[in-house]
Amino acid sequence: MSTDAMYQTLSPLKATTPAHASAALRWFDTMRRDEEWGLSLDEQIQLLGGIKKRTFQEWKKKALADEPVELSRDTMERFSLLLGIYKALKIVAPSDRMDIGKQWFNTPNQNSLFAGLSPKEFLITIGTVEALYAVRRYLAAARD
Repeated sequence: MSTDAMYQTLSPLKATTPAHASAALRWFDTMRRDEEWGLSLDEQIQLLGGIKKRTFQEWKKKALADEPVELSRDTMERFSLLLGIYKALKIVAPSDRMDIGKQWFNTPNQNSLFAGLSPKEFLITIGTVEALYAVRRYLAAARD
């Protein structure tokens, strides 16, 4: 499933299925790559609400084997928001400079929302769904 198709499916969170959860986990696994956000395992589990490392690894193992995974509504909402942030960064950054999105996500930001933290640090430190919504709204405003 493409990033755009998954975002369209997850954005309203109407009827997500174990197959959607598996696709979201596979996408999130790619965010470990240096050319993406370069997330560590600990950062990934914090962005998903501080779930247990073992639980996340079990989910990921199933997802990478193309097996369906049952996830909570909270976890799916977090995936939806993270995917929305990712997509917004792709839209804002010039198409030939995707590194700009990664740089923005990892660079301290003086905007009052972030209070000197990078967006990634902000999301991990605050750790709430509301923080994810705030970053998503911030990027939506930057696009307009």
